[in-house]
Amino acid sequence: MIYCIGLRMRYEPALAGPTPTIKRGSGVDADGRSYPGGWVWRSAGEARRYLTANGLAATHDVYGVRADWTRDTAPVPGEAGRRLVRDAEVVKL
Repeated sequence: MIYCIGLRMRYEPALAGPTPTIKRGSGVDADGRSYPGGWVWRSAGEARRYLTANGLAATHDVYGVRADWTRDTAPVPGEAGRRLVRDAEVVKL
């Protein structure tokens, strides 16, 4: 399990729905635009520190992502977080 952050008002209803919530990995979207993949962190603590440092704790939360840090993410030079390289299910912690 790795971790992402998300806007509560979007993630909470999606996670309560009948279908799995998916965090997008890298690729091309439906409009043909390149997408680098969603941001993810190795631990929930790292993701929470990012929220706090960026003033997002009031509106965002940390969620689990069913993916592997080594196999399913790509590093971004100079950043603590990584980008998800494949679509993966998001779960509520």
